[in-house]
Amino acid sequence: MRKIGLLGGTFDPIHIGHLIIAEWVRQALSLEKIIFIPSGHPPHKEESQVTPAKHRLAMVRLSTQGDPFFECSDYEVKKQGKSYTVETLQWFRNRLGAGVRLFWIIGSDSLLDLPNWYQNHRLLQLCDIVVYPRPGYPPEDAVEPFRSAAIVLDTPQFEFSSTSIRKRIAEGYSVRYLLHPDVDEYIRRHRIYTLRKEEAAAGVEVSRFKR
Repeated sequence: MRKIGLLGGTFDPIHIGHLIIAEWVRQALSLEKIIFIPSGHPPHKEESQVTPAKHRLAMVRLSTQGDPFFECSDYEVKKQGKSYTVETLQWFRNRLGAGVRLFWIIGSDSLLDLPNWYQNHRLLQLCDIVVYPRPGYPPEDAVEPFRSAAIVLDTPQFEFSSTSIRKRIAEGYSVRYLLHPDVDEYIRRHRIYTLRKEEAAAGVEVSRFKR
């Protein structure tokens, strides 16, 4: 049976931590490939807090191009309305067929929040849930049945995040080596996350960007 991993997220921006975890999971579970799925309209975030989808999609494509084991999907970006995980999983299940085993890859913080997800009871019917640890979110604190069903892998943990990367860029610091070089160049070319001087002078909070 074919085994394919699905890694969804806002990817605002996608960074090397996402790529390292995806490769770690792919090898640990012998997956055929990992499909990255940038969210279109995350239901838990205000649209004004998220970089336009066209930029986030472009950055994911730049990060994954040339890797035979990585693929980028524009399904959620093109989809109308909110991006619910269960609907995305159903779409991939219909598209790929019953002969494919799907693995949905999430951080341990998301595992703990699964009881609050839309139609969460259907998730385990559509996929296996693979969890990578995030500091401060012990997977064992998840509620049943997600705790017992989750495949928890010991992947690397990173002190940086998309939030901290946005903050560094907004403050004028280098993010070299934290991003794929093409993504770094794309962000600089399109001036994404860069606060205008007058905003900084007025004391605009960089923390308005959410993970």
